[in-house]
Amino acid sequence: MSIIKRQTILGTIFSYVGVFVGILTQAILFTKYLETQEAGLFAMIFNWAMIFIFIANLGFNSAGTKFFDLFRDAKKSHNGYLFSGLLFLSIGSSLVFVIMFLFKDQILSSAVGGNVLFEKYYYYIFPVTISIALFNIFDNYAKGLYDTVMGNFLSQFLQRFLIFLAVLFFILGFYNFENLVILWTLALALPTVFMFIHIIRLGNFSLNYSDYLFKSKFLTEFFRFAGYSIVTGLSSIVITKLDSLFVYEYLGLKNIAVYNFCLLFGSVMTISYNVNLKASTSIVLDAMAVNDLEKVRTIFLKSSLTQLVFGTILLAVVWINIDDLLSFIKPEYSAGKYIILIIGIAKLYDLASGINSLILVYSKYYKIDSFIVLTFIGFLFLLNHLLIPIYGLIGAGLAALIATFYYNSIRNLLIYKLFKIHPYSIKIVWILLTGLICTYIGIYLPRVSDGFIGSAVTIVYKSLVTGILYMVVIYKLKISLDLNQIINQSFVFLKKVLKLS
Repeated sequence: MSIIKRQTILGTIFSYVGVFVGILTQAILFTKYLETQEAGLFAMIFNWAMIFIFIANLGFNSAGTKFFDLFRDAKKSHNGYLFSGLLFLSIGSSLVFVIMFLFKDQILSSAVGGNVLFEKYYYYIFPVTISIALFNIFDNYAKGLYDTVMGNFLSQFLQRFLIFLAVLFFILGFYNFENLVILWTLALALPTVFMFIHIIRLGNFSLNYSDYLFKSKFLTEFFRFAGYSIVTGLSSIVITKLDSLFVYEYLGLKNIAVYNFCLLFGSVMTISYNVNLKASTSIVLDAMAVNDLEKVRTIFLKSSLTQLVFGTILLAVVWINIDDLLSFIKPEYSAGKYIILIIGIAKLYDLASGINSLILVYSKYYKIDSFIVLTFIGFLFLLNHLLIPIYGLIGAGLAALIATFYYNSIRNLLIYKLFKIHPYSIKIVWILLTGLICTYIGIYLPRVSDGFIGSAVTIVYKSLVTGILYMVVIYKLKISLDLNQIINQSFVFLKKVLKLS
């Protein structure tokens, strides 16, 4: 089994289990037992932390990944890679704190007021930022050594499980909301400690002073790439964070909770993308280094199909059950019904575009990609300012949809022009058509009964019927040979288990 396939499978398992825990926490516990302002607070702290991370690491994570082969030397503890990363982080984190202090009023301001809760916990953004930025340095180091499994386990599962426990004990009355915020912050930080222990166990570990980077021949190119990657890195965050910040600015903390709830479904759809991106990074980098475009093209096509297969069925299952799902939580969240659909469609185009961000960012044309990102940010900024005041939360969703289509289309056209490769095939049409038909069938499946139990049973049976029908068609059409192989291996394993029993 190839490195990408093995690590993608393990990473996907951890991610999906983690997503289940995350959904249970954010989509059910948060929406059922926290006030919308309280749920909105967690969203705002996390949103700003994710943005400040790009400043805190000063582009080292992206540049370090691109140039890791030039650091790689087990006998010399990889030439001070970790020392250099921590040096960048110490400078970047100081800059983050200065920005937070100087622009506090602007960050806290909202047209509708009601920001007292956010102001009280404002500086929690800083430790969350540093914890995650530090984790990313350790995780990228492990990823450079072809180990992505532990990072996925810690960030995708353990972190979410710790948050779940913190919220659960709060609901049970063990402590107040202030203690919950503290424990939530600790839950985000603890995986960093475990990741630190893990990279020590990988061997050749050192935090000793090293001037290797600053005496290297690639120093200028490293700094240039790091600078551009600060801008480029925003491409993965603006679609889910910048629009959220505009919702807060125009509509307040309560509505950010509703919008963040809608984005949760979009993030679930991109699980396979995130896992595949991690597992593919080192392989694509190596292929790009020797100009093996055929290998890049193969990964590009496979990533597009596999990601779209999973994303389509997830959106279908959510949409056929949307009314029952919303019946379990506070009525305020019903305003997000059609935003979930809009965000879902945007994510489908994201998934169909495969690993386009990875190809362009780590090519010699990364400067062009940085320019595209800047135009994307400007476009999204303009769309949110135009649409949210008129259409409210729906406007934020439409802005995200339009900007996503623009961004991925420009990237894909550029990749085709530069490398003569693209992620599209007729199989994409079959995936979407299958998903659309299965969604139509699922919508008209009869309900079991009304009430909590009736809704729960209805969700389960409609999801199973729709999901099984979808996967059978996808399997028969041989959309993804890798996926068919995994299904066949699963049947073989199941037969063995049944024989043993």
